[in-house]
Amino acid sequence: MLKKILKKILNMMDNSDTISAIRRGLIMVIPILMIGAFARVLMTLPVNVYQEFLKNTFSGAFLSMLTFLYDATMGILSLYIAFSITIYYLRAKGLSHNYSFVGAMTAVASFLILSGVKIDDIDIEVFGVKGMFTAIFCAVVVSRLFILIIHNVKIPFRLYADGVDLEFNDAVIATIPCVAIIIIFTAFNYFICQIFDVHSFQEFYVHGISKIFEGKDSDFFSGFVFVVISGVFWFFGVYGSDVLDDVSSELFEPGLWENMSLVAAGKEPTQILNQEFFNVFVLLGGCGTSICLLMTIFIFSKRKLNRNLAKISTIPMIFNISEILTFGYPIIYNPYLLAPFIVTPAVAYCVAYFAMRWEIVPLITYEVESTVPIIISGYQATGSIKGSLLQIVIVIIGVLIYIPFVRMYDKSKSRNEAFRMNELTETLKKAEKENSDIELLRVPGVLGALAKCLAADIKSAIEHKEIELNYQLQYDNDYNCIGAETLLRYKHPVHGYLYPPLIIKLADESGILSKLERYLFIEAAKDYQKIKSETDKPKKISVNVTVATIVEPGFIVFLKNLKKEYGILDGEMCIEITEQMAIKSDEEFEKVLGEVKKLGYMIAIDDFSMGSTSIKYLQKNQFDIVKLDGSIVKEMMVNERSRDIISSIVYLAHSLNFSVLAEYVESEEQIEMLKKVGCNYYQGYHFSKAVKFENFLDELKNEKKNIS
Repeated sequence: MLKKILKKILNMMDNSDTISAIRRGLIMVIPILMIGAFARVLMTLPVNVYQEFLKNTFSGAFLSMLTFLYDATMGILSLYIAFSITIYYLRAKGLSHNYSFVGAMTAVASFLILSGVKIDDIDIEVFGVKGMFTAIFCAVVVSRLFILIIHNVKIPFRLYADGVDLEFNDAVIATIPCVAIIIIFTAFNYFICQIFDVHSFQEFYVHGISKIFEGKDSDFFSGFVFVVISGVFWFFGVYGSDVLDDVSSELFEPGLWENMSLVAAGKEPTQILNQEFFNVFVLLGGCGTSICLLMTIFIFSKRKLNRNLAKISTIPMIFNISEILTFGYPIIYNPYLLAPFIVTPAVAYCVAYFAMRWEIVPLITYEVESTVPIIISGYQATGSIKGSLLQIVIVIIGVLIYIPFVRMYDKSKSRNEAFRMNELTETLKKAEKENSDIELLRVPGVLGALAKCLAADIKSAIEHKEIELNYQLQYDNDYNCIGAETLLRYKHPVHGYLYPPLIIKLADESGILSKLERYLFIEAAKDYQKIKSETDKPKKISVNVTVATIVEPGFIVFLKNLKKEYGILDGEMCIEITEQMAIKSDEEFEKVLGEVKKLGYMIAIDDFSMGSTSIKYLQKNQFDIVKLDGSIVKEMMVNERSRDIISSIVYLAHSLNFSVLAEYVESEEQIEMLKKVGCNYYQGYHFSKAVKFENFLDELKNEKKNIS
């Protein structure tokens, strides 16, 4: 029952444009986070010699530069977040770059309004992590209002004049939603200030949360509520401990100074709770006791993608910087991880509290910088190895809590990714079937985002030579292997083997199709070189290529160099072009085709049918091989017209001097019928599925394949 509820909630969240925009917007600020986080680490590294070096070298120049870095990144993090989430949201909804940019600036202006910023009295803290809730609130509301106004309010003008370009026009039009939204936020902030006697919306919600702890003492219950509320805030993408900073300062911070004063006076410390208690024994690795999640992923997650993310997160996590894992996994708005994200810190709090109350571990009497790694921080805070051991116990308990939830989330994510991948593939197949154009990278929402990720992965796969070739063998009437067609295969680390036309389509849309096809030619040439060296029985190797690549400047030179480098003789490599692409070509293509033939490459036209355009095309070009459309071959057993079409193509082959090869040959009966109409070359599952190069090589070594 719980799994069904979680699955339903997760699907709802995954399909939410708002949550997707928040998650992805936060991911986009990770570079800023990393710079700021490492600047913080370098500023506070607890090594005395190093700290003296920072303070004294060049009058503290290095320390000043690190401070500048931190202030310019983490110091104004909320501004980056407001901008990033808004621009991602608006672009995902199909708004142009110009409108999205104006919308993002409107969100930043709205954030400044709700933060109560005044030129003569700026509180820089509201720009940092304390302002994250306000930043996310502004980004979401501004995005929705901007879309509403742009789509539903009729713009009364559009400028057409010399010197007026698209950017200027869009900027003028975007002024309407920009002004309207800023007026709305100004009025909203004003009424909040008047009604609740505060200086800004930011101050209103921070004070409102603080009232939960009004009149409370620094006791077990107050600390427990503090930990739980902090975790809930973090789940929604807000730095909970920073939002509750005023509460922490009032309730818990005095505890450390009191303990230090008692120790200085020769007395025993008495206060269990203080800020160091939470930093050292609750926020291990950062929010949500996230070092436990990191270790759980390393040990128990079966998803390679998650383990790679964990590797990237490890060094920052050592210094209690968890944002990369928190934003990237993601934990934010993830119902599968809500329970362990809140429960683990709460359990850590209870274990540490009672370990100190029962005097198993000494109370904290030393101040510790928040970036000090665990084990070291436990020792420094308590002055005892018992503090380090307590941290280790808490981490072990935390890992045990996270294990079932990480496994559950992994399974759910795999199912969801498989569903999305299938949906994207079916979208392309439907377009292919209907012979309609579709731009997958421009598809809105989750599918478009998936297409963009896959395109980037394909580019990386080409660079790292992760795309491989399989071979579907071709035979003659005597069952002699006459060659093979190369078929690309790419096993994605998350989605498994991708639908090959999807790879081609995404490569084409992202402008790397030529790079992909040249890579495949080179791989085929390398394989062919091995065939010649190990079998001394050269066979024809066919490689698919698009017209756009053939007519590309420099491709003829590429083919010429390929033959020379790999010792390819005339007629040993065949270039296959689909009929659909070929008939769309022009005189330039026909000229280039002649140059390809002069180089000694064979040329085949794939998926050939009998349209009038196709016949005319054969009259104008001398192809060496025509490969029959698979649908005709499949239907020939039950459709007399299909047999007549094949017979006509074979007749043309004799008169125009080209060979005919039938694809999708799956039975002996098909072969017999193809023989009767004069077709003598075959390719299909009856002979061979697509096999790896090693299997192809073995077949050539054995030379013959007997099929009964």
